[in-house]
Amino acid sequence: MPSKIHALAVVGLTLPMASHAAELGHTDTAIKLALLPETGARITAHVAGEVLTAMGYAVEYVEAEQMRVFSDMKQGRIDVNLEVWEASAPANYRDMILDGDLQDMGELGVTLSEGLAYPAHMEATCPGLPDWEALRDCAALSGLVVTDYPEAWDGPAASIIEAMGLPFEVRPAATETDLAQTLTEASTSGENALVMFWRPHWAVAAQDLRFVTLPTAEAACYETPSWGPNPDLPGDCGIPSLSAVKTVIKGTKIKWPAAWYMLEDFQLDTETQEALLRAVEQDGRPVAEVAGEWRATNEETWQPIVDAALAQ
Repeated sequence: MPSKIHALAVVGLTLPMASHAAELGHTDTAIKLALLPETGARITAHVAGEVLTAMGYAVEYVEAEQMRVFSDMKQGRIDVNLEVWEASAPANYRDMILDGDLQDMGELGVTLSEGLAYPAHMEATCPGLPDWEALRDCAALSGLVVTDYPEAWDGPAASIIEAMGLPFEVRPAATETDLAQTLTEASTSGENALVMFWRPHWAVAAQDLRFVTLPTAEAACYETPSWGPNPDLPGDCGIPSLSAVKTVIKGTKIKWPAAWYMLEDFQLDTETQEALLRAVEQDGRPVAEVAGEWRATNEETWQPIVDAALAQ
């Protein structure tokens, strides 16, 4: 049975609509979405593609590299890149924004954050968590060894532990896999663990991981030792988080008006991406299958966004 939104799209093409309603535009030309190497970005692209398909658009997923994706967009190989991390974007991204060749469509909703992660059960043995001071006062954590990123990553855990005056030894993990494994094993066994970790990550959803609340990062934290709780050292704060943004190539609004409005409002939050990451990374399911299942079971989430786009 055709989905409700597909039926609405067809009606929009065949029946008179109010003069202010957005048209679908060139439905015979595929909207080309960037398919970057990272699993999270691939999930984002496929989820958005599922909604566009439900609207009646043809969608094409184009394999792309982080350092070449904007060149590909300028050359017409890609129309939409839905997960851009501006801090690590190549210089031509900013040049294209300034020149008007690329349009910033606002934040996606996914936030990249890093910090000291622990299994949820530790909040029972260390009252006061997630506040960092609970780590200092918790006798149950005596002798705990904090796991940092692998040595080649030059992880920040040792600096944070020292700056916050916490009584823990810090050791680097042997591999990236060991980070998630340490937290997973602690969650299963009921043991304590404190690991430098990040989100979005499938393990956060799979194991109900929590993150220590540190003082909010400000420039002064790194420049002025007296700024935070430790008057003798800088860096006594958390790590600044980053938010992903969405981009489309110039002319998208003219070519696919309703799609442009939908993409402007399209959101995928960190928790949702983590749940989908779990299905892909832990359960081994294909990204396209997981995204299709999300569309089928979350019409109440995406339908209002599409309705609003068609009513523009």
